[in-house]
Amino acid sequence: MEPEFEERAELFHQDVTREYYLVGSGQKEEMQIAAIYERYKHLFAREAVGQALADVGEKPKRLLAEFVSLEYMENLVKELSEEITNHLLKAKVEWDGQEVPYHNVQTLIVNEPKMSRRHDLDGRRREVTAAANPQRESRWQTLHAEAKGLGFSDYVALCDGLRALRLAWLAEEMKRLLAETEKVYFEKLGYFLYKIDVPEAQAATSDIAYLFRAPQFDVLFPKEFLVDSLRKTMQGMGIDIDQQSYLELDTDPRPLKSPRAFCAGIRIPQEVKLVIKPKGGQDDYASLFHEAGHAEHFVHVDPNLEFSYRRLGDNSVTESYAFLLQHLMHSPHWLKRILGVEEAKDFLTLLRFNKLWFLRRYSSKLLYELKLHSNGAVGADKIYVSTLGDNLGVTVFPENYLDDVDDAFYAAQYLRAWTFEVQHRRYLEGKFGGEWFANPEAGKHLARLWKRGQEPVVEEIAADLGYDGLDIDPLVEELIDFK
Repeated sequence: MEPEFEERAELFHQDVTREYYLVGSGQKEEMQIAAIYERYKHLFAREAVGQALADVGEKPKRLLAEFVSLEYMENLVKELSEEITNHLLKAKVEWDGQEVPYHNVQTLIVNEPKMSRRHDLDGRRREVTAAANPQRESRWQTLHAEAKGLGFSDYVALCDGLRALRLAWLAEEMKRLLAETEKVYFEKLGYFLYKIDVPEAQAATSDIAYLFRAPQFDVLFPKEFLVDSLRKTMQGMGIDIDQQSYLELDTDPRPLKSPRAFCAGIRIPQEVKLVIKPKGGQDDYASLFHEAGHAEHFVHVDPNLEFSYRRLGDNSVTESYAFLLQHLMHSPHWLKRILGVEEAKDFLTLLRFNKLWFLRRYSSKLLYELKLHSNGAVGADKIYVSTLGDNLGVTVFPENYLDDVDDAFYAAQYLRAWTFEVQHRRYLEGKFGGEWFANPEAGKHLARLWKRGQEPVVEEIAADLGYDGLDIDPLVEELIDFK
């Protein structure tokens, strides 16, 4: 495609990302994404999509074809996407005599110690979620139909072909992960539910959210040291975040701010926003360090890289960097050096179970989404409940069956990232020791990788580090090790 096309595509990407940032950070009361797509509609004309799909041989061309195709499809459903987002932004939940913004409900749930009140509050939240399911169903019907209209057998084939996700291989590996972690997972599930006074037969996802809030460990993770802990960690790697003029940390607690932390690379590397809505405790630290992995990646990207490698590419790469920093909380070395915590056995046991929960949850999501995107939304709520419920051992509610789905198999990219993160961390520990995060040479190693943007896929980085591609065995070993 012509250079002018890529220039316009980058401007579109900046405008869309800025809109999501302003809404997600609670600085706008309404999403206005449709108008942006309308301004750039020439980028996603059917002719442009056909031209891109006809020439996907080399990696940059495949990435452009992926971008144009997925954005062309989003352009078709932009009003529905906007309507769903604005419904949630405006929604209120009545609780204790007050109207609580929908986006604040999850914070109340994770801090509510009484099971009956958690379940009640979560039920009210789900009513709001379910109210937008007709729009979600319509949206997916359009996307599924258009995938076939573009010449693919279904939406699965479109995402797999354009994103190089190897979904069939990944699904088999995640089935193996579920099988090999089943025994230890259900043993620990019963143990932790007992610790928070929740009978196993009554356990729901809101109880797991409360479990992981873990207020008993708040003393280890003071709110006032949240940003300083990141600053101190990065200094150990020779990186001064205070000198990174391209990076802005947004920790202000606005009412409409999304409860889900995120990083917005508006102009990579020149304008990067890290957004978090602190709830308290270890989860704030995990969220901050995860998003800091994205942020450091983005601000280090070589500005001379072509658009495809700065803005597009394998998101498993940036997610692996996010998990790498987040996983520092699992390190006794990091806890001692950064937070001064000498003994954290109980906390680390909970953190291992947290990771085991999320890997089983996302493995289940992948298997569910493969069925959803092959067979459509009819009956998918029952498949969602049974697939996730059976593998997680708690009640999973049908109202969430479409809300709990990210576009284009992002769950697969998380799973690929989790897999590679363990391999990358073992490489760092082997080369720089258990306190690799305190070694400036490790920081230089990461900076060299970050500079490449998302030009390589995770399999290529793994090969560069001496591995034979992605391997889930190290990940499974960690998940079942509760010594």
